[in-house]
Order: sequence, then structure tokens, then C-alpha cells
Amino acid sequence: MSVPADGHRYYTGQYWNDFETVRRHLDHRTTGDGAVSWYASLATRGLHFSRVLMLNCGNGWVERELQRAGVIDEVVGIDISGDLLAQARAAAGDIGLPAQYVEMDVNSMPLPDGPFDLVVNHAAGHHIAHIDHVFRQVADRLSPDGLFISWDYVGPHRNQYPAAIWEAAWEVNRELPAHLRQTMQYPHLDTMLADDPTEAVHSELVLPTIERHFDVTDLRRLGGAIGYVLLTHNSAIHAGHPDEVEPVLEQIMTVDAAFCDAHPEHTLFAYVEARPRNEPHDEATLERWRVEEDDREAAAVRNGGEYGPRTWLAELTYGSEMPQVSLGAAIGERFPAFTRAYNRCMEWFQGAIRSRRTSPPR
Repeated sequence: MSVPADGHRYYTGQYWNDFETVRRHLDHRTTGDGAVSWYASLATRGLHFSRVLMLNCGNGWVERELQRAGVIDEVVGIDISGDLLAQARAAAGDIGLPAQYVEMDVNSMPLPDGPFDLVVNHAAGHHIAHIDHVFRQVADRLSPDGLFISWDYVGPHRNQYPAAIWEAAWEVNRELPAHLRQTMQYPHLDTMLADDPTEAVHSELVLPTIERHFDVTDLRRLGGAIGYVLLTHNSAIHAGHPDEVEPVLEQIMTVDAAFCDAHPEHTLFAYVEARPRNEPHDEATLERWRVEEDDREAAAVRNGGEYGPRTWLAELTYGSEMPQVSLGAAIGERFPAFTRAYNRCMEWFQGAIRSRRTSPPR
């Protein structure tokens, strides 16, 4: 997994699950009780795990929640960021959690030795390029009766939403009070590639790859097609007064849940519990998948980091320009105000060109 560029901007700011209302909705879809998180539910079910592996653990908050819930004894956490691991290590020491933290790139380095009776992927899998390679190792490291838990973004890679999601969110956005509406700007692929090439790199492969290497015992589709799109980075709602914002949050999340139920294939987030397969794959199949993955990643490198064609919405919005490291990018980092003004002018210009192309002849 690559390290995001210093000062990366695209995925910073305010997220939908900053709101307690959203967290209640997500917990309800995960556990059936809006007051019980997935990690707390493990305790209510009487589950306990001696040795746990945390994939791309960041600052370690998830394993600390698991320890507070009383469901784990010791943990091995891995991440590519030494700074985040230092935070995790210190915080684990503060609460007496036996923990070992290992700095590593899961795409190219083997996972720590098992066995583990629990492996957790919390919002980590969608950052992994060689996802088959990693999830195959997870299955190998689990004890025969071990549990794999995944809570992750599983929507379109690099947030390149299909028209069905974008139109549904657009329609709900129009019903909101004007001053609380989201700025519906289709995610700009070049910006994502420049700022954090790991963001949602293969998010659409998370569920299929889990199903490839595990027997899924529980799958909860959590939604997000409306809520995530309209609430993440919506500064107006995040800054709004709770008395005004709360009804809007309930409205959005109610529609979000209904859309997810009607279109489960468009869920952006999912909670999964899975066990190692009873019948392992044969070596020829595993080798074929390894070669396919290596070929896919090599092709993406040759293609500037892109996988496959762009969506028609991306083409319509931004054209088909390919990402590149350029003098303009360097200037943008040094003079952001100038760049914003330039981008606004270019967006107006491109909009004018599109308008002329689509206007009927006089």
C-alpha cells in the first residue's frame, strides 16, 4: 500500500459517520440495535479471542475498543505508517493491552505468523492493491475455527459512482434546504490519483475476494449511496445547528436505508463475518489468480494508476485526460489560491464548451 502524498487533500475533513445519528443507523444495520456497535456485539454474543491480527490498524483505536469490550487478550497490528504505529503502541500501553505493532507494506511483505483466532479488516481492505494476495494470507493465518471480520468501503473503486447512485443522491439533495445541500461534484480521478493513489483502489473487489477465500457466515449491507455522498465533506451540514440538522440527517439516512434495501448491489459499505473455507482451492487456481493480479497491477502502472475505462460520468464531467505529474501540479501545491481560481476558470470554460456541443444548431 502506497503512502499518501504529504499534505494530501482529497480525503480530509468531515465524514458522514462523524454524526451520532449516522452511527446509530450504521450500528442498527450491523447488529440490529442502534445502541450496540459491532465490537460490543461480540461481547453480547459471548465471543472471546486470544490472539488478534489487525490489518492496517492506523492509530489502533479499533483494537482498543475490542479490549474495552472484553473480547480480546492480545493483538498484533500492522500498518505502513510508523507514526501511526507509534501512537497505537503508546495508547495500548496506557490501557495495558498486550500489543505488538509491525511496520510493513502488506502488498509486498508477508503477514505476521499465525495462528490468529480473529483477523479484523476495519476500513483497510479498500486501500490494498494486491487484495487477493493479502486475503489469501489472512485465510492461511486463521485457526481452523477462526473468524474474519470486515467493516469496509466496498463501493466503486476510487468513488467512481455509477449513474444510479449519483442520480439517486442528486434527487435527495434537491429536496434538502438549499443552504444545507451538498455540492455535487463528481469525484475527480486525477486528484485522487495524485493525492492518495490507495484510496478505494480496489474497493469493489473487497466482497468478491472475501467470498473467494472464506465461507461468509454473515453479510450486512450498510448503505451509503445517499448518506455518504451527501454528508461527507458537506461543510454546511457539519456546521449547522443540531436542531436544524438532526431532521435532515434522519431524512437522509431513512432514504439511504430504503435505497440500500431496494438496490443492495449499490451498497457502499458492508459488514462481513467469515470463516476459512472448508474446501481449500487447488494450487492451479491460486496460481492463476496470482498471475491475474500481478498482470492487473502491472497494467495499471503502465496506465498511470488507472484500472480500466473511466465511467461515462467521469468522461462527461472532466473529459478523458490522463493523470500526470506536471509543473502545474507543483504550482498547485505552492500556490493553492491561484490554482483554485485557475480551476474555476477552466471549469467554466469546459462547461461553456460542453454547452455549445450539446446546444441545438441555430
